[in-house]
Amino acid sequence: MLGAQVLELLELLNSREYRTASELAAQMGISEKTVRLRIKDLKETLCGQGAEISSRARYGYHLEILDAKQFACFREEMEAEQRKQLPENGQERSEYLLAYLLYRKEYVKIEELCDFLYVSKTTLSNSLKSVEAILKRYHLCLNRRPNYGIRMSGNEVDIRRLLSDYFIKRHCLVGVDVSHQDQELHRLAELVKGLQARYEIAMSEMSFENFVEYLYVAGKRMKAGYYLTVETDNLLQIGMKEQAFIQELTRTMSQLDDVEYTREEIYYLELYLAGKRMIGNMVENDSNFIIHEQTDRLAVAMMDLASREFGLALQGNFEVRMTLNQHLVPFDVRIRYDIPLKNPLLPEIKENYSLAYQIAMVASQVLREYYQKDIPEDEIGYFALIFALALERQKSGHRMNILVVCSTGKATSRLLKYKYEQEFAGYVNQIHVCDLSGLDKFDFRSIDYVFTTVPIAREIPVPIVEVGLFLENDDIHKINDILKRGRVDHILRRFYRPERLLTGITGRSKEDILYAICQVISRQEQVDEDFYEMVLEREAFVQMDYGNEITLPHPNRIASEETFAYVAVLPEPVIWNQSPVRVILLSSVGRKEEQDRQQFYEATARFALSRKAVQAFIKQPEYEMLMKLLQQ
Repeated sequence: MLGAQVLELLELLNSREYRTASELAAQMGISEKTVRLRIKDLKETLCGQGAEISSRARYGYHLEILDAKQFACFREEMEAEQRKQLPENGQERSEYLLAYLLYRKEYVKIEELCDFLYVSKTTLSNSLKSVEAILKRYHLCLNRRPNYGIRMSGNEVDIRRLLSDYFIKRHCLVGVDVSHQDQELHRLAELVKGLQARYEIAMSEMSFENFVEYLYVAGKRMKAGYYLTVETDNLLQIGMKEQAFIQELTRTMSQLDDVEYTREEIYYLELYLAGKRMIGNMVENDSNFIIHEQTDRLAVAMMDLASREFGLALQGNFEVRMTLNQHLVPFDVRIRYDIPLKNPLLPEIKENYSLAYQIAMVASQVLREYYQKDIPEDEIGYFALIFALALERQKSGHRMNILVVCSTGKATSRLLKYKYEQEFAGYVNQIHVCDLSGLDKFDFRSIDYVFTTVPIAREIPVPIVEVGLFLENDDIHKINDILKRGRVDHILRRFYRPERLLTGITGRSKEDILYAICQVISRQEQVDEDFYEMVLEREAFVQMDYGNEITLPHPNRIASEETFAYVAVLPEPVIWNQSPVRVILLSSVGRKEEQDRQQFYEATARFALSRKAVQAFIKQPEYEMLMKLLQQ
């Protein structure tokens, strides 16, 4: 089966004129070396098919027809085979076009593409829209030039990222020659593993996979004549081990694959490796690991901002500071040179560590200001794991007081109380026990729940939960869930009160809306006189886009006696910074030391990050609905 490049080469040679390798390379968008390799393949294919390729020094190559009838039959079979390989649906066509345009240097006319794919201009236009949407995500684009056609343009680093994501990770391989890909990737992996052991360089499993895939894509691009250009001013100092590792790796690959590595390609591989290294798992006395003063300043600034924004005591947390420093060393390389680091746990981090992720989003503003670049979501996810560690150290929670009702005697009642103390120690403060007759005189003012092993007919002012006498596993799970939800509900209703839900706020700008909300707050809460000004100052510094039609403003320092949260739902979306917003959740950290503040932030962050929850609240902006959604 002929490859796409060989077929295109045959078309270009089907004339009476000689064509040089440089002319063919320019028209096909590949290197002269690749042209000569493809001509060699074509010569073998044409053997016995009524044609041959002749060459002449300084003139180039020429297709000679030896048997017109036999060659015509060969062309018909070849074209039929080509049609079989063409994409059959819209998605396949878009992926085919994407691969084609990524490897073509010259402009190509729309008419040529329509003929090539056997589709109409309308069908091709729809496919190109999908291609442009994909390219945009990688900072690439299609250039359109009248009378010339279209051509893909962008940075080679971004092109390689796209190729790795789409044609290796996602296996969108229509129209791309991927024969032996798995074998080549396996061979590269074994080569890298051997060198890792020799040079004592550690990478996580994900970083190792990304590194091998990048090597594979880079090799293919260089063979096709596409090389990187790396800025050589203020070059980053790379460790001796990384340099030696890459030097031996590229030397070996040059011999195996007959590909030439330029100094810039080698330097970028060194940077790529430095950005993938596991600094935290380094070998003892590794001289490559240096925390510069500026790195530590960034770590401290991130901790200070997180502490101010969320009322956390992080400033003296040496463990978090050092963990941030260790992570910032390879991060500095990645962010400077746009080296991607995929985070396969990102969805789970957002769901299970919502507060830590929100803290990381805020803290990363320090990095955005310093590097003058947006921080990728994948990177924010890794910072979230570091902050999650700090949050685990600070957890404290409201404990419930419960009454256990049992009518089988004092001995059984004591045993049941002991079992409740053992199973629910993390949720329960006090456990009271009584029988049915004791309910008449019991004071329920300090009780949150009643758990009973017997039916209770009389009215009780707190929720009743019926459980088994012997506290089976199903009962344990049931009670755990009730106590956990009950504790969270108790906490949230302290910070979110009915009078703090505002549905009548209107305004044309975020300043108008914030002013209206702050006016209500000033009437209902004990806040500083310049509360509104402090909210605006914070908005000017930290601008976060949740993409869920929600924003979370608050003052840039402590400006109220108590912690509270106000929620406003707008009748129509308003552009807030750059995105449309309908829900404004304005919170303020109080001067009073309050327990359970962390649970408040966790529930708030989880709600803000959930598009489904925010949309449900917009449809039904009621207090009880808000409480329900905050606890999901």
